Amino acid sequence: MAARPKAWPTGQDDKPGPDGRTRTAGTGSGAGIGGGRDVSLVQEARRRRVLEAAIDLLAEVGWERTTMAAIARRAKISKGLISYHFSGKDEVLTQVVETIVSEVFLRGSERMQPRIAAETTARGMLRAYIESNLEFVAEHWREMRALSEILPNLRDEEGRLRYDVTAEEPIIAATAAMLEHGQRTGEFRDFDAHAVAFSLRRAIDAAAHRLAADPTFDIAHYASEIADLYDQGCRA
Repeated sequence: MAARPKAWPTGQDDKPGPDGRTRTAGTGSGAGIGGGRDVSLVQEARRRRVLEAAIDLLAEVGWERTTMAAIARRAKISKGLISYHFSGKDEVLTQVVETIVSEVFLRGSERMQPRIAAETTARGMLRAYIESNLEFVAEHWREMRALSEILPNLRDEEGRLRYDVTAEEPIIAATAAMLEHGQRTGEFRDFDAHAVAFSLRRAIDAAAHRLAADPTFDIAHYASEIADLYDQGCRA
């Protein structure tokens, strides 16, 4: 949590009591034993609203127009309250990345991995990988689009990218390992597995951009075509 500001936030639902503790409006000293938990839940819900607002704006209007003022308007809370929870836009966006990776991607991986592992051939694994990833994009295109805005733009205090090209290397390496498995079994021809894995990730991630621009985009058809393309291109 960011350091507590000198001036108390201007929101109506987060005020200090006589003892200096934060209380949710309406709870007061007679709120009972659970009062502290109530405040904590309110604060966590407010942080979540800020992060969801940031994701929506990044997906809809992009990096430049996702300002703290715009996030506050979308979340329907004051900028002062956002400053109470986050030190600034950079911290909000860093938390967006961490939340997407730790929550959304984890759930997606838990669902996709059994489907891929159930295949008995490398070609079947490749098709399951492509189709399950694109189904995930269809369900979470907002988060994918938000990441694509943050990763090439968020910089540290020295002006360096916070997330450089090495950030996605584990994903590309895992995809390349799947392709190399198919080469070892003789199902796939000889090719640069890392280069093909990189191009495949770009084809998958690009679907989020297309969905953001065109909600009628038929991602199921796209998944079928991409799966056919890489199957034909990789097989021996």
